[in-house]
Amino acid sequence: MAPPVGNDLWYGPGDQWPHHDHPTLRDALQAARRAGWHLRQTLGHGYGRIFCQRVDRGGDACKVIVDTTPRNPESRAKDMLRQIRDCHHRYAEQDSDLVAAAGLLDGADRLLEAAEDMLDAEAAGYDAAERMQRAEDLLECAEESTQEFEQILAEASSFEEEARRLSESGWLKGTEILGLDAGANTYVAGAQERVSEAGQIVTGVPHPTDPRLVVLIDRCSYTRTRISAVRLRLGHS
Repeated sequence: MAPPVGNDLWYGPGDQWPHHDHPTLRDALQAARRAGWHLRQTLGHGYGRIFCQRVDRGGDACKVIVDTTPRNPESRAKDMLRQIRDCHHRYAEQDSDLVAAAGLLDGADRLLEAAEDMLDAEAAGYDAAERMQRAEDLLECAEESTQEFEQILAEASSFEEEARRLSESGWLKGTEILGLDAGANTYVAGAQERVSEAGQIVTGVPHPTDPRLVVLIDRCSYTRTRISAVRLRLGHS
């Protein structure tokens, strides 16, 4: 317990708080203590005031007055629980962790896009080679297949251009994150590493009810699914 302040006593979330006579208010006080709130007990009159965890940082903490004998203890307890739940400071200490996790997932997304572009470029290259071979075959009978030849040749040129575009796009995305020129396997490995690190962060934050955490968990799951799909395209089981 913290030292007294004037006629008051401070209790932190790790202290045993003074007993309150009303069970509903006692339960609400326990909920506040579990949520990291602090109690300033008034020894002169009344029970005291509770302050959210922001009080540790010297900021404008949320506070709730707790009466010794309220007119309607049940209604007052509900109000206290609502104010504890709606405290906008409760997620403050994990902001940087969640931002870091989001950044890692952004990097994983870019690396997966790089790997997918590389794979699409490879597929487009195969299609271009196939069309070129078909064009050469048709060239032998160009007099009777001129129209089809021109169409196939245009398709081959289009696939070649798409392969170049995707290859450049994959290279730019991959080097932006890893800082090196690599292939699809390296980019997928980099994405896997970032998703794993992001998953460790989001599972270790102290307040799992943060709405942003739900979004990041869903992103982790979705990104892992993308990684599996890209690994299959690479021929990995």
